[in-house]
Amino acid sequence: MNRKEKKAKRRWNIWALALIIIAVGALFFVPIYAMIIISLKTTRELIYSPLGFPRTLYLENFKDAWKMLNLGTVYKNSLMVACVSVIARILMASMASFTLAKRVNRVNRFLYVLFLSGLMIPIYTVLVPLLRLIKNLGLINSHLGLIVVYIAMGMPFAIFMLTGFIKAIPNELLEAAVLDGCSVYRTFWTIIFPLLKSAVTTLFILDFLSVWNDFLLPMLTLTDNSLKTVTVAMYNFYGEFGSRWEMTFAGYTLAIIPIVIVYLLLQKNIVEGIMIGAVKG
Repeated sequence: MNRKEKKAKRRWNIWALALIIIAVGALFFVPIYAMIIISLKTTRELIYSPLGFPRTLYLENFKDAWKMLNLGTVYKNSLMVACVSVIARILMASMASFTLAKRVNRVNRFLYVLFLSGLMIPIYTVLVPLLRLIKNLGLINSHLGLIVVYIAMGMPFAIFMLTGFIKAIPNELLEAAVLDGCSVYRTFWTIIFPLLKSAVTTLFILDFLSVWNDFLLPMLTLTDNSLKTVTVAMYNFYGEFGSRWEMTFAGYTLAIIPIVIVYLLLQKNIVEGIMIGAVKG
């Protein structure tokens, strides 16, 4: 095969790869396009032209959806549950990981394996006893109960990820801190934790999106409408106003805006943290 044939083959491979990427991208983009377009139409225009671009942008759908969903309260509930559970999880996991990574002994090795075993247990296998435990503790219909469960559920992965990062930190830094008279806590907060910035940022984003999008646990544990999170509120909203597609899709659009903003603003941190973790792992 001469140079021209190799060049032509390479060009065709690039075009084929580009077409595959475009096709996969379109597969994900079309539902989002349909959701946004439908949310901007009147009922009459939706009937005659479901996927066509709207002649005028009808924003009353968003106003109605916000009011019917009580989206201000729903946003507040989801943000509070997600932020508190994720921040508490990261703080506890980072301190545990510091001990597991830098104080190697049989007990810590056993505890590390014990934590990692949580990655192999699907939530569905322990769902019934978990709900009974929450009920017996009086945490049903409470954000606190939901937060405690989210913290426990996310600890195995957080410890797995952060322990790998902390193991890569040179022990000489810790020895220098001890010689300077730093306590264990001061060493952790002034030396270790700042070095975990990329890992903590990545973990925060992934955990935040996971908690925000969770439907099962809020649906099973929260019964008071004033405590509902976004996913449960949208489920109830669809059941009540599902026949009004334009308003329902406006509600969906409003519901995903926060996570889209978080991802677009911090996507570099996600890639950077995952790449660093892969290299250090």
